[in-house]
Amino acid sequence: MAVTPFSLVCTIERANVADARAMRDSLMSETDSFSIDDKRFSFRLDEANAKDLRAMWNTRIRGLIAADEILQAIRTAGSSTKDNSNDV
Repeated sequence: MAVTPFSLVCTIERANVADARAMRDSLMSETDSFSIDDKRFSFRLDEANAKDLRAMWNTRIRGLIAADEILQAIRTAGSSTKDNSNDV
């Protein structure tokens, strides 16, 4: 990538390997991301000015927040469908 005056590297770590992969995959259409290991990945943003870097950062972070909320909703929905009753 070309050298620009403003750059940012963000590293994301998740305890759950599947969640880390899903979070990384959620950025696929937004930016290149790089696996560090099974639980961590990073992405880099390079922009010509600080205003554009801030906008790109906000966009990526909002996408990650949305992905995290979806993962939580899926996990919650999965646990609410289990029948733990002992009714016969």
